[in-house]
Amino acid sequence: MKKEERTGIDVGVRGSAENYADNVKFGAERGHGFAAEQANHLKDVGAGKDAKLIGDDNAKNGADRLVDGVKIQTKYCKTGSKCISECFENSTFRYLNSDGTPMQIEVPSDKYDSAVQAMENRIRNGQIPGVSDSGKAKEIVRRGAFTYEQARNIARFGTIDSLKFDARNGIKLAGTSMGISAALSFAVAVWNGEDWEKALKGACHTGLKVGGIAWVSSVVAAQLGRTGVEQSLRGATNWVVKGMGPKAASWLASGLRSGNSIYGAAAANHVSKLLRGNIVTGIATTLVISSADFVRLFRGRVSGAQVFKNVTTTLVGVAGGTGGWMAGAAAGAVVGSAVPVVGTAIGGIAGGLLGAFTGGTVASKAAKTILDEFIEDDAREMLTLVEKVFGELASDYLLNKDEAKKVIQSFRERDLPDTLRKMYADTNREDFARRLLEPSMEKQAKNRKLVLLPSDEEVLQKTGQVIEEMIPAAS
Repeated sequence: MKKEERTGIDVGVRGSAENYADNVKFGAERGHGFAAEQANHLKDVGAGKDAKLIGDDNAKNGADRLVDGVKIQTKYCKTGSKCISECFENSTFRYLNSDGTPMQIEVPSDKYDSAVQAMENRIRNGQIPGVSDSGKAKEIVRRGAFTYEQARNIARFGTIDSLKFDARNGIKLAGTSMGISAALSFAVAVWNGEDWEKALKGACHTGLKVGGIAWVSSVVAAQLGRTGVEQSLRGATNWVVKGMGPKAASWLASGLRSGNSIYGAAAANHVSKLLRGNIVTGIATTLVISSADFVRLFRGRVSGAQVFKNVTTTLVGVAGGTGGWMAGAAAGAVVGSAVPVVGTAIGGIAGGLLGAFTGGTVASKAAKTILDEFIEDDAREMLTLVEKVFGELASDYLLNKDEAKKVIQSFRERDLPDTLRKMYADTNREDFARRLLEPSMEKQAKNRKLVLLPSDEEVLQKTGQVIEEMIPAAS
């Protein structure tokens, strides 16, 4: 895999890990409420609104969302009246803006009418400060974009609604990965002397490939986060973070998240969630990248050892890139905070890219070097056989140096990876190699200059001259 592709994929893994960490709350007892927040937020962002999720500040009686300057508290309960009753404590409305006016209460689309009716009753009872007109209930209660059942389905594994949500959520992430890989691919091509048109075409191809991998991987990872995988990994990642110590956890947490720095238990919890996200997303990404190898294995076009080697190298490369991103982003954020013009955000991104680029490449090369000692590539094995058959045919066809070069060039112009996989799958690989090389050999032979043999008389005459030259002169 090219470095520019690997960097984009590492960025995708990082984004998917953050999505995973954000969606861990879906598994809580009231996880469908968090799912409703995320889904309505995504809907508003898609509609071009200035939407933000602000509930993570855990402010008492604070808003969950901010849309075009309007604060919103999301309540997705089984009934409309329950949605409204959740907004009161001791018959006092809990969610007020800084000017004392009530926040908007977002409810399931199918519970809107009953929620409005419940709010009207609360207003008539004088339980909403500064509001006496029950007709204002429709202004306070906001119809969500999703039903109660849809929100519950979004929080579950394998439902159509959750798949739709994850697919939409992965689009932005895929776009970022695609853009980074395309930009790197274009720059590398130009630096290598390729013309502008060819460099652009290659960059677009690379971007689409990496964007597709990032998108599919994000959906798979997000779905896995709704299963028992999350619980099974929690003990291990908590143990790793505890071993880091509070200072390292805070350093990583502050560098890897936007917003204010966090410390103590909050930092440890955040890093632990990100680690779980990176593990799951790394595995999902490896499976997506390696899917073609598994298909070839089932078709008999590669060996099991080759697939093991490819998958292991990919997994180590992804893990190295992810680790490089985390360390680089945290370090970059610290450096960026010391430079007013740069800042922590830009410093974190720059450090993350550099860390992913270096970490992924080094880890992948190291893994391949180690595995090369134990497992020979299928391609290398096939090329060794091709060399053997080439030598035999070159002797049969009496190829000269220039003709041999042309046959080799013709061989190299093929799609070698695909050709060698077909050769591996063939029951008679040596015969396959002959069929592969012989047409080029015949072409070279046909292009030779026609040679006219001398007559018998000319041969006898010349033979006599040679004999005479060999006889020593009389003394």
